[in-house]
Amino acid sequence: MRTRSTLAAAGLGLTILAGSAHTQTPPAQPTPPPAAASPEPDYATRPVAYIHGSVPVTRQDLGEFLIARGGAEKVELLVNKIIIEHECKKRGVSVTNKELEAALMDDLSGLSIKREEFVKVVLPRYGKTLYEWMEDVVKPRLLLTKLCQDRVKVEEADLKIQFEREFGEKRKIQIIMWPPNDDKQAILKQYETLRKSQADFDSAARAQGNAGLAAATGHIKPVGRHLPAAEKIVEETAFALKPGELSGVLKTTQGWMVMKLHEVIPPDPKANWEEAKPRMMKQAFDEKMAQEIPKFFGELRKAADPKVVFDGPAIWRFETTAKQQAENLIRGVGDAAPVIQTGNTEPKK
Repeated sequence: MRTRSTLAAAGLGLTILAGSAHTQTPPAQPTPPPAAASPEPDYATRPVAYIHGSVPVTRQDLGEFLIARGGAEKVELLVNKIIIEHECKKRGVSVTNKELEAALMDDLSGLSIKREEFVKVVLPRYGKTLYEWMEDVVKPRLLLTKLCQDRVKVEEADLKIQFEREFGEKRKIQIIMWPPNDDKQAILKQYETLRKSQADFDSAARAQGNAGLAAATGHIKPVGRHLPAAEKIVEETAFALKPGELSGVLKTTQGWMVMKLHEVIPPDPKANWEEAKPRMMKQAFDEKMAQEIPKFFGELRKAADPKVVFDGPAIWRFETTAKQQAENLIRGVGDAAPVIQTGNTEPKK
């Protein structure tokens, strides 16, 4: 009887779940065993689509297809992601969706760009969706920040550096840049022309290869003290010039540069130390953390000792500079130094 078989099968299931119990076997004919359940298909063979009604396209098919079209490039991305997640699991560290969203909005605020513009303009240049950006850039950064935040200490001297950088004396300069592989002798010939007058300098500035700088005629945001070590030559040269004076041809980390000083901007007399201190604290912490994260992740990776055996190029790199690269893209200055921010202010006559 169908009802009886069903009840018997249910009884068998209850016995297995609850453990063996002493029950007397009835003298009736034994109940036939329940039909064996169809085994769950292997994960790799689960279908993602069907053709001709019943022919499956499996996850394995999809995986092989994607691997052949760039999957090798993602192997180290995945390995590094799992290294971070493994360490987080050991330490009980996690991030919430709310924290991820707040971090993204903080980034966008710092870059002075709206979410829609970021999605439509910046992300396509990286070949990423917003989801991929959050998973590959924002989330690892937040997790690593939590993992190594105890290694970062902000001292009073760090706050003073931040304060002087923002409110101290600055230099308003105009620059022309050339790619690092350009011939210096050819640049020196151009230099002899552009140094003749302001009109000649402006003309060369508008014709330079960097589109962002060319559009701004070489004018950038005022340069202050305490620039990153890689850009010290920019700071030192700007503060050594007198108004109206032209530098020589400088070799920077971003290429060849010539700058002209237009104005010395005195310290901001309205700056208030106590009011600015909380913001200076955050800026100093973020700056130190940006330096600490690559070191810490290097230690994690060394300890994990990953061995990639997948065939194909491993070209992924951990995106510690992703935010700065995005910032450069947004500013439109391309390969210009991080301190070089285009502005639309003309020098005072």
